Parts: sequence; C-alpha cells; structure tokens
Amino acid sequence: MSIRIVIDSTSDVTEDIINKYNLKMVPLTVNFENESYLDKVELSSSDFFEKLIKAEKLPTTSQVSPGAFVEAFSEILMEGDQVLGIFLASEFSGTYDSARIAKDMIGSDNIRIMDSKSVCLGTFALILEAIELVKQNKTIDEIVGELEEARDKIVAVAGLDTLKYLEKGGRLSKGQAVVGSLLNIKPILEIKDGKLSVIEKVRGKNKTIKWFDEWIEKNNYDLSDKPVLLFYAQNYDQLKALREAIEEKYKIKNIIEQEIGAVIGTHAGPGVLGIGFLNK
Repeated sequence: MSIRIVIDSTSDVTEDIINKYNLKMVPLTVNFENESYLDKVELSSSDFFEKLIKAEKLPTTSQVSPGAFVEAFSEILMEGDQVLGIFLASEFSGTYDSARIAKDMIGSDNIRIMDSKSVCLGTFALILEAIELVKQNKTIDEIVGELEEARDKIVAVAGLDTLKYLEKGGRLSKGQAVVGSLLNIKPILEIKDGKLSVIEKVRGKNKTIKWFDEWIEKNNYDLSDKPVLLFYAQNYDQLKALREAIEEKYKIKNIIEQEIGAVIGTHAGPGVLGIGFLNK
C-alpha cells in the first residue's frame, strides 16, 4: 500500500514534481465576469495574468467541491493506496473543509487531510517535505505528525510591484493606493498561520531584492540544506536578479522557480516576487 499525496492547484507545485512523484492535483475554479476555468487545467498562470491585466473587475475563485474530492480520493483508494491531502489555509478558502466533508462521506481510515495554514509557496514547501517523508517509507500517521511540526516552520514572504490589485480587492482604500503609488511603495507580505500581513514597505523595485538579501542575513536563515522556492509573476528578469544575489552567497542547495497562480495572483498582481522554504 503506497501513499498518494493529493494537493489543490493553489500550491503552484510544478508540473515536473507532480508527474515525478505521482501527485494528484485537484483544481479550484477561476471566475472572470462571463467565463470560468479550472485553475492550472484550463488556465495557465501566464494566461491568467494576461486576462487579469485586461479585466475591469477582479476575478474570483471557487473552492473545490466535496464531490470532486470524493472522486479523487475514491480513485486512489480503489488502487489500494492511502490518501494524504495537503490543502491551502482554511482561512483563505473552503477547499480544506470540502476535503474534510469528502473524507467523512467516504468513511475510510486510509485518508488523512491537512490544513497547510498557508498558500502558494508556503504550501508547496510543506508538500516537498511530505514527498521526502513518503520516500523514507514512514507510515501515514508518522508523516502527518512530522508535517504538523513542520507547518509551524513555514517561511513565505512576497514583495508586490503594484498596489492596484489590493485596492481593487478592497484590501486598500483608493487614497492609500494612490499615495502608495506616488511614493513608489512596494509592500512586503508574509503568509503565516493562515494570515496575510504587511511586514515591511520598501520604495522602488530594486530595493525589494536588496530587502530579501538583508532579511535572509538578519534572520540567519540556513538555506544550504533545503529546497528554496522562488516565485514570480511576469517578471522573470527580477527573479533571475534575486537568484543571482542570494544563490552563491547563502550556498543554496536547490532552488525551484515557479510562476504564481490565480489565488495569490489576483490580489498581488503582476510583478510579485516571493521566497518560501521550511526553516528546519
């Protein structure tokens, strides 16, 4: 009996990793005014940002339904495997609750589900840890126990290039957005324990990369023995500049690059730059 990891599309796990480790990805739905798409299935990250830039109204996302999870879980159980589900923070979406409902509907002891308390690169970091634990042939209960400890060690921060989408989504007033734009303010967001908060404000795009460098140094993070996730949105040149600034300096063992998807992308907008890892 193997353990199959089930994820949702908001973790932005790369297609290579999904295929290599036989992960099961269940998509949320992205809703523009008159069109709906299955995230990552019918709408790629690059296509999403093209639509976002043109859209007058912000898109919304719909959680995965319990029925979709029942189908995904049942398929794995029928193959004789156990289910380990790791999903975005319940504070951001009802997707985790849908998975819990599906588990109760099926009534199998071979399903475990986790609220990552994060989204995007934070959830991705936890999923990478789960993959390693499965490779070590640990039991599903052992894995869940270790992941619950690791969840508290998720580090995930992102720098925004524009305040436009925070204002559109009602998270900033129009006045705040105008003043912030005039001053060229770039907020740095942290995703922790299911909450999104501004931890710093820098002025100018180039200062964001400098901030990341100084933040790693100030916190004395050891990045030499862990995968580090670098995320971007239509600003790959900036990601390359960040990578060049930190890769050798901090002896980073493994960097994984990915373009963020619809859930964070809706509010962050194009130009976001992020970093995530488990601070173990």
